[in-house]
Amino acid sequence: MDWLSEWGARRSVAEVAAGALAVNVGLFLVSVLVGGWLVRRFGQRRVTPPPGPVSPLERVLMATAVVLNAGVGVAGWLLWRAGWIRLSTDSGPWALAELLLLTLLMDALMYGGHWLAHRRRLYRLVHETHHRFPEPGPATLFVLHPLEALGFGGTWLAVLCLWGMSVTAVGGYVVVNLVFGLLGHLGVEPFPARVRRWRLFRWVALPTFHAGHHADPGVNLGFYTTAWDRLFGTVDPGYDAARTADQPTRSEGSVLAPQSTTATRSPGSGR
Repeated sequence: MDWLSEWGARRSVAEVAAGALAVNVGLFLVSVLVGGWLVRRFGQRRVTPPPGPVSPLERVLMATAVVLNAGVGVAGWLLWRAGWIRLSTDSGPWALAELLLLTLLMDALMYGGHWLAHRRRLYRLVHETHHRFPEPGPATLFVLHPLEALGFGGTWLAVLCLWGMSVTAVGGYVVVNLVFGLLGHLGVEPFPARVRRWRLFRWVALPTFHAGHHADPGVNLGFYTTAWDRLFGTVDPGYDAARTADQPTRSEGSVLAPQSTTATRSPGSGR
């Protein structure tokens, strides 16, 4: 860890900011390019209607989210340099265990935050911005109200301040979050039915799961797992039928499987 500490301590704020911005621009470009390829490759399994052209507002929100994400990275570096965040170079099984625990903890916190974001006043103030675009595309992951982007980043930094962990776990979580966020906003279901029927995917959220949230904002509030939605009764009643169906959509693009029904609730209604 000494070499990493020494290297990080020698960097200026400007250098860290430039590096953080470059990394986040890179993550955005990867999301758009890989997501675009997945949409073209698996377009026959579309689970939401195709999105329209990207609007000027979406472009502004995307750019703002990328810059704010870079700012969160700089804040993390400052907290690390001040001793608030402690990182180790542990690897192997323990680092993987840390990554799993961090993902599950963030899943619980994000479910709670997402539930709060759908309360009427908060929804209208912040989260409604994301739902103004109900037909998601690969870049929709970055279409966020600035307060929402900062809220997620602040939650993550708070967890890191309270829990010293390995660089491997932190880096791994960045990848996990990007992968789940990208898949959930593709608007298509890349996984074939035989994979979606695995018992594992009753609990691990598939792209169809978050697509269901965009179709009906009152359901499927989780991000990485379905556990909290199942526990608190916010899972779409038609989700498991859609998940295991040969074709997870109806012809009109609904996320619900054939013959399943879900009452649409007003977003932020307090359900």
